[in-house]
Amino acid sequence: MPPGRNLVPVAFPTEPVAEAIHRDCVRRRRAEGATVAGDASLAPWGELADTLKRSNRRQAADIERKLDAIGCDVVPASNGDQPVSFEDDDGEVMAELEHERWVQERRADGWEVGPLEDVDARRSPFLVPWAELSEDVRDLDRDTVRQIPAFLVEIGDVVVRRPRPSRV
Repeated sequence: MPPGRNLVPVAFPTEPVAEAIHRDCVRRRRAEGATVAGDASLAPWGELADTLKRSNRRQAADIERKLDAIGCDVVPASNGDQPVSFEDDDGEVMAELEHERWVQERRADGWEVGPLEDVDARRSPFLVPWAELSEDVRDLDRDTVRQIPAFLVEIGDVVVRRPRPSRV
């Protein structure tokens, strides 16, 4: 950020970010071979079930909390600020926060721990603390939080690191 410039965070654009999160999920799942016929969560946003839209909105709304945890804000790209590059520690902090958010969301919706993922029965083996997850499962959350800057650029915003207080 240029010297003397004021950092003015934007009102967080939950809806367009939720749609960007959904598009990214669909892209990744289709790359794995999933189809809309076999997975209702791959439907276009306009046809997506309200419960799935709500989940994407909750994930989008929580981005500010994750960014705050690593000392970052969202600002309009038109400010000319250079977007931040997340460091490994940043990604790990945000991935763990995202997993905790997801677990809380699922539990609030009546999900329980089960041996296999079963959407109809609302069971998942991943409703456990971060420390108990395999690296493959942790990577799902890491991949998601790495995409945060791209979600925001798509709607005209960037992630910037807050200036560190100067030591006197």
